Amino acid sequence: MPKPSPSPALSRRRLLSEGLMSAVALTGCAAGPWPEAPETSKEPGSSSARDRLRESAANHGLTALAALHDVNLGFSGLWSPVTGATPPAQARWLPGEGVVALSPWPVPAAKPGATSWLGDLHRLLWLGPMAVAGSSGAVHWAEPETLDGRRCDHLHLALVPGLGAAAADRLSLFIDRDEGWLRRLRVSTTGQDAGSWAEVDLALHRRRHGVLWPTAFVARAPRAGAWQLTALDVNRGYGQGDIAAVAWAGTAALPALLLPPG
Repeated sequence: MPKPSPSPALSRRRLLSEGLMSAVALTGCAAGPWPEAPETSKEPGSSSARDRLRESAANHGLTALAALHDVNLGFSGLWSPVTGATPPAQARWLPGEGVVALSPWPVPAAKPGATSWLGDLHRLLWLGPMAVAGSSGAVHWAEPETLDGRRCDHLHLALVPGLGAAAADRLSLFIDRDEGWLRRLRVSTTGQDAGSWAEVDLALHRRRHGVLWPTAFVARAPRAGAWQLTALDVNRGYGQGDIAAVAWAGTAALPALLLPPG
């Protein structure tokens, strides 16, 4: 008797998992020096590069983001440039207050500000251009790149304030020219190591609650890793106090709702 065929959703998850693992195997772990890019201190930057940044932020759902009080996310794992990937994890985020809580934390709080630094890093990955659309600093064009067959504009700017306790970090966004979606993000991590930076590819974007979310992440440097967004819901109504402790309280404690097949 022939074996039944797997469901399309199961097949898709298996192919995605195999593809992500293959990508991790190819990327390696060494970060090396920051690739050549314009100095963000040079003014005034480019008005057309700033327009491109704002256009991409709008494509990602910047207007809809303002209506989200709280965002609840579930992942197949999370990632840290220090320790690599973790088991399945949950995240809680209050956009209006800039507060992110992750459980479990992908890295021990070995350095001052390590927890806020890691939360800032993941929030930047979720938001991409929306996180810096209102930045007053100079935005520069850098060398475009082709990623997975897509020609991408490369925007380079200063992230002020930087991740965690850092005063500033360097940020590069690679935005595809067809859809205006972020495909790669590179950011320095000076709050943890003055000479380090992280680079992550983003894929399989889905629009939920008016916002475009990447659901597949592949870290290329300094430590390879892959993880997926598997669950998402919004506006439960809890407050900062509910996610301040290790054990979350109230509606924040409920797992994020699984994403429907897509």
